[in-house]
Amino acid sequence: MDAHLEDAVAKGAEIVVGGARDSGRPTQLYYQPTVVDGVGVDTLINRDETFGPIVPLITVADDDQALAVVNDTHLGLQAAVYTRSLKRAFRYLDTLRVGNVVVNDSTDYWEAHEPFGDAAGTRTGSGRIGGRYTLRDMTDLKTAVLDVGGLD
Repeated sequence: MDAHLEDAVAKGAEIVVGGARDSGRPTQLYYQPTVVDGVGVDTLINRDETFGPIVPLITVADDDQALAVVNDTHLGLQAAVYTRSLKRAFRYLDTLRVGNVVVNDSTDYWEAHEPFGDAAGTRTGSGRIGGRYTLRDMTDLKTAVLDVGGLD
């Protein structure tokens, strides 16, 4: 997270709130909830998974640019879309290259029986999990052919 924030600030982003390790915790692994504005698409925060409480804000001109920014990445687990328009919602559902699209709710939504994971062509996670997808992903299928003629 430190490297991601340093990179973003060096490329013109501004830390609005947070931006440091949270003191007074049992270890230095705790990080303050952080909001970063003016994040460029070329930053580590946008290109890599941060795995921390950092919200990068990337300003786009319109839906076309938003879709282009989201789809121009190797990441692809989940996206949230907030809109009052069903037409826009379905456009994002059809166009976003992610495994799950949540409309008008946060991406912390997940049901264990629903498939969850990356989309085709992305390199986030390892396939799909949830319900039968977990069983398929955790199973190593093997075909064995035995000629038992003449064996005891």
